Amino acid sequence: MKALLAFVKATFIGGLLFLVPVVATVMILSKAVKFGARILHPVAQLLPNRTVVGIAVADILAVIALLAMGFAAGLFAQTVIGRRVSQHVEHLILSKIPGYTLLKGVAEDANPLGGKTGLKVALANIDDAWLLSFIVEQLEDGGLVVFVPSAPTPTAGNVYLMTERQVRRLDVPVSAAVKCIMRLGVGVGDLVQLQRAKQQKSTHASA
Repeated sequence: MKALLAFVKATFIGGLLFLVPVVATVMILSKAVKFGARILHPVAQLLPNRTVVGIAVADILAVIALLAMGFAAGLFAQTVIGRRVSQHVEHLILSKIPGYTLLKGVAEDANPLGGKTGLKVALANIDDAWLLSFIVEQLEDGGLVVFVPSAPTPTAGNVYLMTERQVRRLDVPVSAAVKCIMRLGVGVGDLVQLQRAKQQKSTHASA
């Protein structure tokens, strides 16, 4: 009974930690669209149609403006000054949001320019079992900071200090590993097979 209660408690808390940044993002975007719609309302009044497919033209203009601002911010983020500002904001604010590092790693998988979270997928050997995990940081002495998430909530889990011999690195996307964790392990076999295929290809190329 205690084990069941502990599982329910851990899952509930993990779910909250996962939902907090997601809900916060949705709320911020929703408020941003409403704010933009109020500003662009006079512009929308000049157009012949007030709605498009049941959606207010002001809201559509606000979304377009947000997308344009996001694109411009992305261009700015690629500059030296932009990277410094981004790192400063991330260090002071974003890094304190539960699950931010993991969510950033997932987002960077879709970014063709790559990212710098340093998050790497791996299998960690704990109590004679291999657990899907993420290498968060490599220490100066060669040790590894490893985060082992709990299914089905990838943002909840435990942090371990491990050696390189205790992990098997997987050259797979962070998003793919997160998806497997949320699906209670479904798809892990595919990740392992993908890693083996890459190793075999690398072996044949070097031969």
